[in-house]
Amino acid sequence: MGTAALPFLVDLALDPERAAADEDPTESTNAEVRAVLDGLLHGDNPVLRVAAVIAAAPLDPRAPLRAHPMLLEILADPALAPEFGKVWYTFDREIPYERNGVAARVVELLEPDMTVATSFVTALAETGGRIGDAELRRCALDEAWRLLVARPSAEAAVLPADPDDDVRHQAAHLMAVLGHRAAPHADRLAALLDDPGESKFFDGTIGDHARWSLTRIGDPRALPGLVERLVAPYRDVQGYGFFPGEPRLPEVADVLRPLRAHAGVLLPAVREALRDEVSRAGWLVEDLRKVLRAWGENPLLPGEPAPYPRPWEPPLPEPAQAEATVLAFAAGGQWHWTFPTALDALTQHGTLTPPVREALTALRAADRRFSEYGDYRAVLQDEEIRARIDRLLALP
Repeated sequence: MGTAALPFLVDLALDPERAAADEDPTESTNAEVRAVLDGLLHGDNPVLRVAAVIAAAPLDPRAPLRAHPMLLEILADPALAPEFGKVWYTFDREIPYERNGVAARVVELLEPDMTVATSFVTALAETGGRIGDAELRRCALDEAWRLLVARPSAEAAVLPADPDDDVRHQAAHLMAVLGHRAAPHADRLAALLDDPGESKFFDGTIGDHARWSLTRIGDPRALPGLVERLVAPYRDVQGYGFFPGEPRLPEVADVLRPLRAHAGVLLPAVREALRDEVSRAGWLVEDLRKVLRAWGENPLLPGEPAPYPRPWEPPLPEPAQAEATVLAFAAGGQWHWTFPTALDALTQHGTLTPPVREALTALRAADRRFSEYGDYRAVLQDEEIRARIDRLLALP
């Protein structure tokens, strides 16, 4: 069977449910498919070998895990990169899958073993650096980001000193998301503070993302000019749009609120920015007031005539209702916006029942993000909720 079989194989791999509905998945059929895939897996065409592994996954989910060294070798071969776009078609897609799209599918199939998945992504990045393949390095960082937003265990390992702006941009963003775990790279991040490089797809300069990375570490080298850099993009704009899943610049309040220890240095600039925003009825008035409240400072400007009303917050639930919310969340696994509020209510109550303690202990050990977001806020919210859980587990 030659390349004419590839569309069927890839279509089967990418939409196994539809394939199962089209044909009766009898044992004899499965045996025939396995025989065809086995022949392709041991054939001479490297692209077909990758297709065979992906197509085999619905029948044998561990096939990609066993084959990941071979998959890495083929996907990282620069001579083979153009071959994927020549033949990798599916029935429901007008354009072919390029190599990076195939690599992303492979990483998805490796996710049942996060150790293998993250090592595969790291190897893609290292190989891309060694052979000078910027596309492969960008692909690796895209996949590292996707894994990191979903799983705390998927931590990026290296900030590459890369000539490609997109690679450096995404790497600096990943370092920011990692927070204190990126501290070993603080000096390399500081060297990027004045890097003007930009991504073709995402907002902010490399220096902007490196500065945010240093604030997450708590490095004072990020502080000079920080507030000015944060508010500058919001001046003279009618709005600020972004795609929720992209690596993007953080909200001003998300950067500044955790920096209460540095409020003495940053406070004059924050108050000056607030004066400017109030005078222009700008977008950042409420964000800057949130920062001041988080720092324990008066959110009003000197001479403001009326008290500024605090945003409405829902009342804390009763202990029994809070316990029910936590137990339901632990049992069902689906995110619900009342979960953080329930944690706060139990903390205020001051004690934990054994079932709730057991549920929270299991949640704390889970390799998942406690958040409804798909961008950097997934990690920030997850960190806040895990800190709440830790405080609760310390209760009697």
